[in-house]
Amino acid sequence: MSSIDEASKEEKSQLIQLLRENKAEEAKRLLQKYKNLAYSKDDCGRTAIHWAASGGCLEIVQFCICLRNEDAVSADDMGWTPLMIASSAGRLDVVRYLISLPLVDVNATNTNGQTALHYAASKNHPIILSLLLKNGANVNAQDRYHATPLHRAASQGHQKIVSLLLANPQLRIDVTDSSGCSPLHLAVEEHREDVALALVERGANLNLENKEKRRPIDFVDSREFLNKLKSAEKRSK
Repeated sequence: MSSIDEASKEEKSQLIQLLRENKAEEAKRLLQKYKNLAYSKDDCGRTAIHWAASGGCLEIVQFCICLRNEDAVSADDMGWTPLMIASSAGRLDVVRYLISLPLVDVNATNTNGQTALHYAASKNHPIILSLLLKNGANVNAQDRYHATPLHRAASQGHQKIVSLLLANPQLRIDVTDSSGCSPLHLAVEEHREDVALALVERGANLNLENKEKRRPIDFVDSREFLNKLKSAEKRSK
């Protein structure tokens, strides 16, 4: 049997491409030919399971874990696990499989302190986000900048994600990031009007000051939007 040293750079690149394209059978043949190729790291510290998770190649994710159980939670050089990668890439089947494994922690963090839920929120994957929440993901998880999944979704205007997060009874709506900004600050500043209105209707504070002493209401640049926010605030009481 050939060793990893006998697998050329071309073959390693070929494997990554096959996994990106979810070509499981071809990838498996290559992995079976070079057994240790499954553990060979690229320049980012990613192995076959990371690329399989990215490409949604469930069969190879399962194959890698059968070879080495701990691959289910292996992290690349930035601390990204297969679950984080699959959540970011929108690979529902891979996410569903990984969270079924006892070894996998849905609240694991990478070097930026971000969880799989942060990525499902920022990349606008509502079904994955719901699945993570149902399986114990911390809705209020804060990264190294103290941002929560709601900060990410609000700043990008992902209305469905915001609605799902707001429906979670454990949500703390006015958590502030390292700049003292709440999700509402970001939604208003980024002109995400529908998201901002939804936040205010659920009790988000229009007058909460960030570290620069600026309130969400201070970012409003039109009288019409200001009136809508005031009306939403009244409905929240």
